[in-house]
Amino acid sequence: MRPVHDGCRAAPCVAVGFQPAHPVAGDLGRHASDRPGLLPDTPDGAGEQFRSAAAEIVRKVIDARGEAGATGHDSMVLRVAMPHCLATSRFPAWCARWQQVGGAASVRLHVGNVHDSVEWLAAGVVDLLVCFRHAVEDIQLDAQSYMRAGVEADVLRLYRPAGMALDEAELACEAPQARYPYVSYAQGAYFRRLIELSCGPLLQRADLQRVCETDFVDGAPHLVRAGVGLAWLPDSSARAAVEHGEIVAVADRRCAIPMEICMYARRHGPAQEAVERVFDQFGRG
Repeated sequence: MRPVHDGCRAAPCVAVGFQPAHPVAGDLGRHASDRPGLLPDTPDGAGEQFRSAAAEIVRKVIDARGEAGATGHDSMVLRVAMPHCLATSRFPAWCARWQQVGGAASVRLHVGNVHDSVEWLAAGVVDLLVCFRHAVEDIQLDAQSYMRAGVEADVLRLYRPAGMALDEAELACEAPQARYPYVSYAQGAYFRRLIELSCGPLLQRADLQRVCETDFVDGAPHLVRAGVGLAWLPDSSARAAVEHGEIVAVADRRCAIPMEICMYARRHGPAQEAVERVFDQFGRG
């Protein structure tokens, strides 16, 4: 059991999951990371065996709670996993609506990176997984066992501090004269891979100078607001700062990456009636 915060520094809720410490990770043939927003490399055979064993332990814990009568209350709780940036930017608007539509007594929020969240969904720790989706960086889940629904569209867009002078023509210039400070996501982060795949040529240009690297998407808007540099942000995370005139989107369409916020769930789970009712708001696949 470990505490998982909802990104607002409120009291932690408890989620069941596993996350090997770094010394153990070396034996599994992959680098482990507990940094939010990161997807570890694909595990080798030993890693897969460890993950399967850990998932089975989680299932047994859940079964034991049920036998002890702990699930009598939990059966009315809709458990949802999502990354920090969605937990702070979108979950407040979703919470009451999903609780009401699902007919649950309450909604329990679990916050973590995509890898942990997928494990929680597979092990039955959560009923719903909500995350960003893009065709080039998609979550691979068996369509026979899991269903998916699109919740809403989003865009990963390049933003600048409101006080930063930026000649957007420089971004398209073969021989740029200006250099602009740039806030990057950490190596291996989901958004960094997506940006490199979609906007690679722009990143290789001399006019963007990396001055800061972060693995916390929720913190990136604050860095842009403070004038540290440009950064790619989801529109959903940038909206408040844009409305307050603190940051401005770069208009160049090559800097915009369309995404979708999607919801995933098992086709058969303990809170299936509530899940089905929530999914019916969006359609399903």
